Amino acid sequence: MEGICWPCNAEKEVLGNAPLLAQEGKAMQHPEAGKPIIKFNHCQKYIYSFSVPPCCPLCRQDVGSRKLEEAPVSIPNPFTDGHQEECSFLLRPTQGTFLREYDGRSDLHVGITNTNGVVYNYTVHGVQRDEAGWGQSVSIPLLQPGMLGLMDQWDKYLEDFSTTGAWLPHRYEEDHHNCYSYALKFINCVLATQGEERLDRDEFTEKFVIPRTRKASKYIMLYRMIEEHGFYVIEPPGPQTSPHPGSGSR
Repeated sequence: MEGICWPCNAEKEVLGNAPLLAQEGKAMQHPEAGKPIIKFNHCQKYIYSFSVPPCCPLCRQDVGSRKLEEAPVSIPNPFTDGHQEECSFLLRPTQGTFLREYDGRSDLHVGITNTNGVVYNYTVHGVQRDEAGWGQSVSIPLLQPGMLGLMDQWDKYLEDFSTTGAWLPHRYEEDHHNCYSYALKFINCVLATQGEERLDRDEFTEKFVIPRTRKASKYIMLYRMIEEHGFYVIEPPGPQTSPHPGSGSR
């Protein structure tokens, strides 16, 4: 099954303004989401771990925070329980999970949720309606807040679309008529009902998929480094230098 290539650093992050597509998803914790990542400051470093240790792993001194800016903070988890997401586009590895098995090159599988978190997705066996198996997903909400009229029709649109002959099992083609084709075609059908322009594959991927998969990629790297070493350390960003008074163009 064809997946989506994991974005590299050179790809440009662009957020779209399509009225149908929401910009931010909900943060939903789920057992499959893995351990929470905590960041705290010590030894003039940013230290990431799964919990705040009693002693700094660098200097072995007490890490008790004395300043508000040194208080530990939780790092947002980019993965959600897809079955808790409504009217959303989901991505997950075809095999395994992001945090455990995904290597950045494996295929991804995509689907669309209805208002009850059932994930509609197209495979060699036709359209599947999964009530489990998407517990660690990247989610892209497809409706802006307040679009209650469209939400009321969402399940009917999705079911009617999924029962057309285009998505019968024998029509599946790994490279040209696959899960991504199904999801994007449905999105464009809904856009058409709203009088909006369709999105091609490259445009949708660049504007809505890449920004989230880039965040997920960084989180996976950080998570695995902490699993391997117990913590991960980076240098804080240097202070911003301000121009001297009177400098600059007039």
